[in-house]
Amino acid sequence: MGDRLRGFPKKCRCGEPIVMKTSNTARNPGRLFHACPFGDNDNRFHVFKWTDSCMVEEIQDLIEKVDNLEGTSITMQKSFNAYESEIENLTMETRVCEAVIEKEVAELKIQFRSLQNIVVFALVLIFFFRFIF
Repeated sequence: MGDRLRGFPKKCRCGEPIVMKTSNTARNPGRLFHACPFGDNDNRFHVFKWTDSCMVEEIQDLIEKVDNLEGTSITMQKSFNAYESEIENLTMETRVCEAVIEKEVAELKIQFRSLQNIVVFALVLIFFFRFIF
């Protein structure tokens, strides 16, 4: 059987929805099965499948899916931790850059004040020499 026939059948090959029934045979008394409502013992065209076989296939498929999810979850957690670490590094770099910029701005303010003082002094000298000479 292919993967599409694994687990609980939903529809028969004839298009009818599958129903769950209980076996009344001496060989399998009370055993549950899934079958087409129009199928009988001699007709191989309609779906027939024991419920316990369906359940085993469903569990096997679910175990595989859970294993895949666990692997994906671990990978995502590692990625998340890496991104979180990168954010912390960028945050620290940003703080360092902010501190450097603040220091440079303070130095530029001092240089600007000095330049203002020089310009004012030069203007005072120009006016002073103009009025004296």
